[in-house]
Amino acid sequence: MELYRSKIRELLEFNNLREHFYKEKEETIQEVEERLNVKLPGSYRWFLKEYGGGGNGVYVNGCTDILYYHDRFNSFNIPKGYIIIEHCDEYSYCLDTEKMMNNECPIVNWSSHEKGIYPEADNFYEHLLEGIENAIENEWWEE
Repeated sequence: MELYRSKIRELLEFNNLREHFYKEKEETIQEVEERLNVKLPGSYRWFLKEYGGGGNGVYVNGCTDILYYHDRFNSFNIPKGYIIIEHCDEYSYCLDTEKMMNNECPIVNWSSHEKGIYPEADNFYEHLLEGIENAIENEWWEE
């Protein structure tokens, strides 16, 4: 896991992306877990405390956004244990906390407009690294 963390730090720092995130406090993360009755994976908790939500070119929902999207999509029968970590108009990337193993869970692509659920990554680290690398390669951040 430290290898993932080092690579994420390196890419975010080298491309001056840290300033676009806002750190979350442990108490706030715990409040989200209690309110949604889930345990967030270690990788996501680490990122929220180290960097937080927000972004520029790479977007990650912080605690306020997690709660907002959960409330927004609750009437669309979002599957139990799904935590929206990035909403992209017609679909959302979600942590599937019902499939937690070794303090990590898969990321899925879920849409309130269709029935399919599509695997995205084995864990948040992999999902985030792919997003950062795509943003750098395609120069998706605003200056």
